[in-house]
Amino acid sequence: MSDNGSVQRGEPETGGVERPDTAALSVVLFVPGGYETVRRTMSHLRAQTVAGKIELVFVTPSHQQLKLDESVLSCFHSWQVVEIESDMYVSAAYVAGIRQARAPIVALTEDHAFPDANWAELLIAAHRQPWAAVGPSMRNGNPESILSWADFYHAYSGWMHPISSGPIPQLPGHNSSYKRDILLTFGSRLDILMEAESVLHRHLRTPGHRLFLEAGTCTTHLNFALWSSWFPLRYYIGRQFAAAWAQDWTWARKLLFTVASPLIPWYRFWRIQRNVCRGQPRSLIIRALPIVLLGLMIEWFGQLQGFTAGPGDSTEKVDKCESHRF
Repeated sequence: MSDNGSVQRGEPETGGVERPDTAALSVVLFVPGGYETVRRTMSHLRAQTVAGKIELVFVTPSHQQLKLDESVLSCFHSWQVVEIESDMYVSAAYVAGIRQARAPIVALTEDHAFPDANWAELLIAAHRQPWAAVGPSMRNGNPESILSWADFYHAYSGWMHPISSGPIPQLPGHNSSYKRDILLTFGSRLDILMEAESVLHRHLRTPGHRLFLEAGTCTTHLNFALWSSWFPLRYYIGRQFAAAWAQDWTWARKLLFTVASPLIPWYRFWRIQRNVCRGQPRSLIIRALPIVLLGLMIEWFGQLQGFTAGPGDSTEKVDKCESHRF
């Protein structure tokens, strides 16, 4: 049972080729459905140059429903299945996997994110330095849609390939790696902080931990391309983020941010347009940025609700869009 009693799990079931040494990297993959939903991601993980140093941690509501294809796992150091309750949030599922992982470094990935073959190798190498977290650069996985570009700019413009490696205040959520012992110092609070990883990164920096962007590797990310999903999602993401960010604030600070919040979308828009003007075609920028601004305005309304009324059902709504994105 987890610290907050929300995670139900038994002993990890381990297979593959067991080796006496410890895996260098545990990759946590949430699988709410069957193995077929993560087969494409798995093909990229199997292609890793250091696959033999990777422990796979499948987090799923049902080992039986997972229908794991064990024949494709022999290239990895080891693997395990962590069972959770069926109504578990994605963030809590990741935390369950992190707590059960056996490598000193844990990396998160998704069923709609496809890392380059050198991803694990370069993350492991970067973690030999005292970085608390290391993330890759990001690439748009469905560039044929203008909404996909707007969604990508909105979420990943700060790490958009090509970009230079170096220290950075935040990293791509659900696609970065962490020193596991540092994450575990948060105890039960990790469940809440993981709901919005940008908030987790703020808490990592507070005691002096540093984050690093390893731009020598890239993850291709499939982005939202349906208007019916994207508009409500912006509201719920804004509300979820604001509630997680403000959870420890005094009422006076919440009031201050609520009053000043109309400036937030314009500040974020300035940062996004500065990032996308680096190497992106002008015609694409002109078409995508108005959609980005509209999304930021919707997200701001969600943030107002998050600051004043808490998360509501925003985490549940966001989670429904996180998996099975194909």
